[in-house]
Amino acid sequence: MNKRKGFTLVELVVVMAIIGVLAAILVPTLMGYIKKSRLKQSNANAKIAYNVVSGVEGKFIIEGKDPGVLFGIEIDCRGDNPIPDNETTRQIYESMMVNGKGSGIMYIGSFDISDNEDAMFIQWKTSEDDYMVGQYPGASNDSQNVPTWKTYWTK
Repeated sequence: MNKRKGFTLVELVVVMAIIGVLAAILVPTLMGYIKKSRLKQSNANAKIAYNVVSGVEGKFIIEGKDPGVLFGIEIDCRGDNPIPDNETTRQIYESMMVNGKGSGIMYIGSFDISDNEDAMFIQWKTSEDDYMVGQYPGASNDSQNVPTWKTYWTK
């Protein structure tokens, strides 16, 4: 009877090859899930920002102020204070704090839906160099399909 202990070199190479094939299949799949989860997070942040800005817009209308001043602004919510720092952006920033300080950058835009009516949309990025752009309404399914009404953060 042969009483050898341990594994042969061939057995070890076969196991390593199997592990390598499994890793080659698994890593791209996980990267796809990470990309999708980041996009969903950006879309969710855009939806929260949309709801907050809609509330501010309604408050402006009730107070007789022009809600159009909200459109076309960019608010950086990544620091201790919003940039630009004014009463309106502070109100939006404080409402966004539920997502955690430093959650991202939003752009509040509008596009014409009829002759005398504009529709609001929010686009969201986690950082200046982030390729993921969330949007609400009309959340994007892929970062390539997000309409670009603005060139981001070229300052």
